[in-house]
Amino acid sequence: MIILASNSPTRAQILTNFGIKFKQICIDYDESKIAPCDPQIYSTAIVEEKSKQFFAKFKDKFDRVLFADSSVFCSGKLLGKAKDENEARFMLNLQSGAKTQVWTAMKFTSKAYNINMLSLSSYEFAKFDEADLEQYLQSNDWQGKAGAMSIEGFNKKYILSSSGNTTTTMGLDIINLKAFL
Repeated sequence: MIILASNSPTRAQILTNFGIKFKQICIDYDESKIAPCDPQIYSTAIVEEKSKQFFAKFKDKFDRVLFADSSVFCSGKLLGKAKDENEARFMLNLQSGAKTQVWTAMKFTSKAYNINMLSLSSYEFAKFDEADLEQYLQSNDWQGKAGAMSIEGFNKKYILSSSGNTTTTMGLDIINLKAFL
């Protein structure tokens, strides 16, 4: 059994889908300590900060703890989680008809070993249909997702080309995690 130190229902679903037993501990992380920067550095720094905050609160109470963070990079901009519908619209309009990268950092800490990993998935999207985009925004499915992206939902039908793993885009590199578990 592992501890998923994340509020993400998507990460919990990925673990469930792959048969990994876990307990989810939801705590609110203060990600504002990390200024937006290069996407390769940003997600890794967020995961490190999450780890520090978790262990400051729980000390050595838990073993086998998983942390993860994803960020979307498009048109030279680092896209975190949208604060509101207007910001989500802005982020999605950047992705429409554009190449987009999703960087997912993962940290697994246990008494036996530690894993620090950064994975990349890339997409080229067709132009988004405006009515479809508005319907997606009204659904609120974009909330809590980096770049307001739902690769398993809204964004999926617009993929022209891709590289990388879909679960990585969804927030967890499950293929590499399973190799270590």
